[in-house]
Amino acid sequence: MSIEIIPICYDCNEELSNWDRFLNRKYPNTLGYTLCSRCEKKREEKIIKEISQSVADDLDFYDFKKGGK
Repeated sequence: MSIEIIPICYDCNEELSNWDRFLNRKYPNTLGYTLCSRCEKKREEKIIKEISQSVADDLDFYDFKKGGK
């Protein structure tokens, strides 16, 4: 009797597709858990927004008054 372990996404708790399983086998991550490609994309977009906001804040050294006055 063998037990088959079905990999699920850490964020959405849905079963990984065959493509996601293939990607996780071929390119294992160092997180210690697996993500589906949809949740991984959401995380990447969140990180990109955070980095772009951080860079924008760093470059905002001009003290412009809003309204043009």
